[in-house]
Amino acid sequence: MSLLEAIVLGITQGITEFLPISSDGHLILVPAILGWKRFGLGFDVVLHAATLMATIAYFRHDVWRLLTGLLSRTEERARDRRLAWFLIAATVPSALIALALEPLVEGVETLPMASQVSVVGAFLLLTGALLGGAEALARRARHSIQHAEEIPLRHAILIGIAQSFAVAPGLSRSGTTIAAGVALGIRRDEAARFSFLLSIPIVTAATAKKVIIDVGLQGGTLPSALPLTVGLATTALVGYGAIALLLPFVRRHSLWVFAIYTVIAGTAILVTNVLT
Repeated sequence: MSLLEAIVLGITQGITEFLPISSDGHLILVPAILGWKRFGLGFDVVLHAATLMATIAYFRHDVWRLLTGLLSRTEERARDRRLAWFLIAATVPSALIALALEPLVEGVETLPMASQVSVVGAFLLLTGALLGGAEALARRARHSIQHAEEIPLRHAILIGIAQSFAVAPGLSRSGTTIAAGVALGIRRDEAARFSFLLSIPIVTAATAKKVIIDVGLQGGTLPSALPLTVGLATTALVGYGAIALLLPFVRRHSLWVFAIYTVIAGTAILVTNVLT
């Protein structure tokens, strides 16, 4: 792997992990468009670990407050304790459903590149439909839930279930969870905040599994030290910036811009594959 490939893929992962447009999908699309070979699962794991680091770094105060809130029994920490337990409750069905769907996703990885790109295109269309549908429903709900700490347990579990289906390449994890939150009446930036906090336990578990089982036990390969380090650093820095830009953006603007992008991209992919 060249340094250019590491930098481009790092930027791709850093942006698309947090914008609701699918990082897994774009990690398939970008090499296909540029004519690069997919390096494999090992490097993808590194990139996801880097965005996990960016998430923890950006939300470090929230993470610390939630962890200490779990250990506290005081009334002052009740909101933190409640949110922490609801995140845990949402993670359980998310992890179970994702594990059940994993064989289907692994099957996609074995397809020819053109077929993988078509799968991404179809799921990008679905992501766009979910984002657009969430905005339509949000007009009725009028963002009645102003803070993540106020999310009811049933809403948290529904968002966790939505997250589980994002194992499909092209179906955005942040897109499904933010769309679910907005559709349930949660203010957009708080739906995004809950989405990113919810990603920490599931991405941590998925990354650990891939490192130990898929890369370690099954012999996955990694790039040499320099491209690996550059890719990790690029992803973490760009990812941190993407979170910082997305939260104020969705506070002031709707999700339609992302819905339009994913629909156009998905349509262009499918039409191109049919014509070629």
